[in-house]
Amino acid sequence: MTSVERIVLKELRERPGTTKEIAALSGIAEGDVLVQLRELNDRVRHLLGYDKDPVTASGSGAWKADGVAGLLRLNSRVELEVVPKFLDPAIGTWRADFFLLAVLVKTGHLLHHDEISAGTQELGDLATLIARSLLKLCAENERRPIRSYRRARRAEFAIDGDVDWETVFLPDPDGFTVTRLELSQQNPYNATLAAGVQTLIPEVTDADTEAQLRLLGRLIGPQAKPPATFAPLPPRHQGWQQPYELARLIIDGLGLNLDQGTFTGPGFILSAWAAWEYLCEVVIRRALPDHQVQGQKQWVLGIRGSEAVHVKPDISPVSGGAVQFLLDAKYKARLGRSPRISSSDLYESLAFLRAAKVTKMILMYPTLRSPDVLPLGGWRYFDEVRVDDLVIEGAEIQVQGLAQRGGFVALVNGAREALESSIATP
Repeated sequence: MTSVERIVLKELRERPGTTKEIAALSGIAEGDVLVQLRELNDRVRHLLGYDKDPVTASGSGAWKADGVAGLLRLNSRVELEVVPKFLDPAIGTWRADFFLLAVLVKTGHLLHHDEISAGTQELGDLATLIARSLLKLCAENERRPIRSYRRARRAEFAIDGDVDWETVFLPDPDGFTVTRLELSQQNPYNATLAAGVQTLIPEVTDADTEAQLRLLGRLIGPQAKPPATFAPLPPRHQGWQQPYELARLIIDGLGLNLDQGTFTGPGFILSAWAAWEYLCEVVIRRALPDHQVQGQKQWVLGIRGSEAVHVKPDISPVSGGAVQFLLDAKYKARLGRSPRISSSDLYESLAFLRAAKVTKMILMYPTLRSPDVLPLGGWRYFDEVRVDDLVIEGAEIQVQGLAQRGGFVALVNGAREALESSIATP
């Protein structure tokens, strides 16, 4: 297995000397590294619909990532590991946090387990973490393999099934041709699992994990290529839903194999700000079970000619047919020594409030503070702006530690407590 070097980039933070370092690791000229970076940016922009390059290089060779997080394969020797700004690469569990966030965003729910064992977290790279999670989920279901009936045609001397009667009179040397239904592990679902395993094998850095993946591949058995469109898992195999969805995610997001010298996939990546928006919406839905939480609800702000002009705040909690307050997920804020809501966020919030005829808006920002300062699930209101009877509040929220036991529950409970004062009591 070719060793892959991983370069860690913290989102929005320049990493000096990156071009030179990658050139040395790859055995190529710095100019060729920049060509590969351009190709990488083209792939990611196409995948995520971005207009700007997510990874930039300065004239001095410093690299900076903006708006993406995860694994970005640059070439056969180097992979970029981009840490979202709200996770700290100095804390060993950031990969587990990112992985669970990725699964939530891609599949719509967290893994069945709300924790990833410390042993898994300590393995050190995201691909190995994903592999160990797949192995764990498959091991829980190994006594109930996915089998489907398939019509098998074979030559036998014992007649059992539908017989090709021509061979009764003119038998083949191996016997009569018989067709019958058989339970087989060769099916689209196992093909998907097998493809996920094969995608991971060249990516993991832990020898034991690689060996376990190869064993799992043998247990699944030989399979055809997975279908272009993933079929829903039959109800009788629902115990395999989690590993099946994870395998699909791996195939879609870790397509890192070389095809005639060209990389076929952008890597296991997320739009960082879109992931933050999705996480905020999911948490608020869980925190306000008595509300109808509507995402991207359209409100009419005004009229342009004969057409209505709409605005769409991220989260509109409805109770009793009325909206008491609005929430909007924001990714960038001035959270320095004097934190404040930016002018652009303020003006947008005023438009939201006017359109929805609501007096309160809460802006949700990911905190950059350590969990020692602001614990998991904690909210800290850092700014408040009043315009007549309208109130706009900015809150920074701690999500680091999502993968620990009860992490998602802590996020939900923290949101519920923070919003208590905003919910009108009858």
